[in-house]
Amino acid sequence: MSRQRMFLDIDCLTAARERIKHVYEMFDDVWVQFSGGKDSTAVLYLVKEYHEKHNLGPVKCIFRDEEFIAPSNIEFVKEVASYDWVHMEWYCLPYGAELWVLGAREYVLLWSNMRKKQGRLFREIPEGAITAEHFGATGDKSLPHSVDYYTMQGKTGSVAFITGVRANESMIRYRSCVQKLHENYIVKPHGTARNIPLHLAKVIYDWTTDDVLKFISEEHQASYCRYYDLAAVTGSNTRVGIPLHSVAIRRIGDVIATEPEFYDRLYEIYPRMDAQRRWWTDFDIEKLIYSYSQDGYDGVRDVINDFVLTPGLRTAAKQYAASFRKKQANDPSSYPLEWLVRNILINSFATTDVTPVGPKTKAHALRIAAAQAEEELNALDKLDDYR
Repeated sequence: MSRQRMFLDIDCLTAARERIKHVYEMFDDVWVQFSGGKDSTAVLYLVKEYHEKHNLGPVKCIFRDEEFIAPSNIEFVKEVASYDWVHMEWYCLPYGAELWVLGAREYVLLWSNMRKKQGRLFREIPEGAITAEHFGATGDKSLPHSVDYYTMQGKTGSVAFITGVRANESMIRYRSCVQKLHENYIVKPHGTARNIPLHLAKVIYDWTTDDVLKFISEEHQASYCRYYDLAAVTGSNTRVGIPLHSVAIRRIGDVIATEPEFYDRLYEIYPRMDAQRRWWTDFDIEKLIYSYSQDGYDGVRDVINDFVLTPGLRTAAKQYAASFRKKQANDPSSYPLEWLVRNILINSFATTDVTPVGPKTKAHALRIAAAQAEEELNALDKLDDYR
């Protein structure tokens, strides 16, 4: 029997409050994963309600500081950390990120010791932050375990991190919220070892943006990150977070429109990113994908050498291409070469778990269009043969 989507007979706010109650009944230790964004702010106040009702003391929060974060966001996180009803753990851990400029990819180590020595950290590590040194490591390379492994240290019993994930933000987030038949909002983090007793609780997964803002402003008359006001005035993107990866950097103009000093500092650290701002609107990424894919696996080799700029990323891209090639040999139609080139230039090759191209993807649509064009050419050839 196929699953069917069911609708609750209560409003989303009541449902979220019931979910939080259930999370506290299920788990020994509950923390809010706070980002400074509107969704995690709503979650913070939902949990505050529960703590006040049950006299549980300060709300425990975790903030993962990814260094290249908008000043308005950091300003708000500091404000929240100062509330007497909040206990916040602020983490500044060295992890790999990516700078993406016109298809070229470069590895970036957050909170890098090397950039610190060069005076190229985006800002200084905040006083009292939890760093690699607390775990016997340094900022010279990415930590060997997942972020959750480190943020779980010192936690006892079964642990839940309550997040502000909402299903309507992206298809990936929607799928993450509907995989389970029961308690679909409580999941194990992807890639977390089974022996780590951690779950994520997505208690507002069915909220809309209006639900979030109404709850913060009307139910609690609370402040929120001022970036949202800047974004509203300038018509900019309303997602907070690191602006360097292949999706966010395509709207790098929003950074200039909202907080130009933020962009100036990013430019000081990575001057080549200005090419993205200058040329993206005129840059034909589809033409580039088509050009390299026409040369078969020689084109794949060339695109890796030309656009994957750091050794570790280049190795990962080659491993991904090798895995793709094996699967393509068994099922050519599900693994078109242009999809491989697209992933190397735009999407992800962080894993060798290559998935086939499915319906409703852009690459699939391009492949269908190419097949139709070829059929039309063949039909014209046959017509010429009969003349």
